[in-house]
Amino acid sequence: MTMRVALVTGGGRGIGRAIAEALAGEGLAVAVAARTVGQVEETAAAIRGSGHKALARGLDVTDADAIARAVADVEHALGPIDVLVNNAGIAEAAPLARTDLASWQQHLSVNVTGPFLLTRQVLAGMLERGWGRVINVASMAGLMGAPYVSAYTASKHALVGLTRALAAEVGAKGVTVNAICPAYVATDMVWNGARNIAAKTGRSFDEAVAAMAKMNPGGRLIEPEEVAAAALRCLRDGGLNGEIVVLDGTQSQPRGGTVMSRFIEPVNPSTLMPAVGFSHGFEARGGRTLFIAGQVAKDARGAVVGKGDIVAQFRQVCENLKTMVTTAGGAMTDIVKLTIYVLDVAGYKAQLRPIGGVYREYFGKHFPAMTLVGARDLFDASEGCLIEIEGIAVLP
Repeated sequence: MTMRVALVTGGGRGIGRAIAEALAGEGLAVAVAARTVGQVEETAAAIRGSGHKALARGLDVTDADAIARAVADVEHALGPIDVLVNNAGIAEAAPLARTDLASWQQHLSVNVTGPFLLTRQVLAGMLERGWGRVINVASMAGLMGAPYVSAYTASKHALVGLTRALAAEVGAKGVTVNAICPAYVATDMVWNGARNIAAKTGRSFDEAVAAMAKMNPGGRLIEPEEVAAAALRCLRDGGLNGEIVVLDGTQSQPRGGTVMSRFIEPVNPSTLMPAVGFSHGFEARGGRTLFIAGQVAKDARGAVVGKGDIVAQFRQVCENLKTMVTTAGGAMTDIVKLTIYVLDVAGYKAQLRPIGGVYREYFGKHFPAMTLVGARDLFDASEGCLIEIEGIAVLP
């Protein structure tokens, strides 16, 4: 198989460097880009020193012509870009009344327009090859409000919206688009913020850092390696699309994070196999909406049920869906949307009569909106899974 190629913006330090090194460790050729050429050259040299292929490239993500040239250079040197990590960003604090138009526009240009331009530049090739990963590094500020950072918060909300819209557009075409939303991370952005706090309040630098750490739900700073681990999950899991991976410091072990925040509650029934991805599902607090992650035909021990038998596998997946909904206090008739991924669409349709019989056992006369998708990179297909179903339920 040809080596996959990744482009990481803002790759000279902090989160970007950690992600670049993690992707290289996965066997990808990595191009790191930023305005600070010296820093990306150091990152690329470190990656090459560990025996991997890397390229450094100076880049201003607000310059469309520079982006086109940079992508052409990377593809000439390493090959077509399969993985794009939009990590470059800026964050400046000021009350709204003292946020001038130039600062507002700069936040939008770097944090939103840059990812838009870069993604647009590489997306056609990903779609043509039928495989691609777009990973946007956003922020918890993209999910909630915070004082004195209106420009930054607005830009990260926009990046989350771009992620969700594009994921819906290309998810069935082999390309996934996800966003990682960390809280305060132990990087220069926090250190600079702590220095500003210390200068304005008289606190020591260490006290300012501790205060920022306490603002994270987990009471600690996120490590760049945790964000990199989340990026690897987005790389590996082809079933993960349109997800907002929140890293808030509440995770006891930095394993790449969970799709979890103060707004959503994970649902992991003990009678299902341990979740391979982030969780089996999430319930939105307040709205009573249950998002059911892709379920495959595995029992509680993780063994594949009905290998080669699409009808038996459909039954097992329905049983897993039922477990998810009833654990959250609902019923199968509360499911309003199902997305069915199959390896062989024709084979699935050939078994519609017996599949319909199984469907009626679990759903009766209830018919949620359903989408059938053919998926070449179906999760766990190598283990004999022929079908995967994800869904949304509105609970009573």
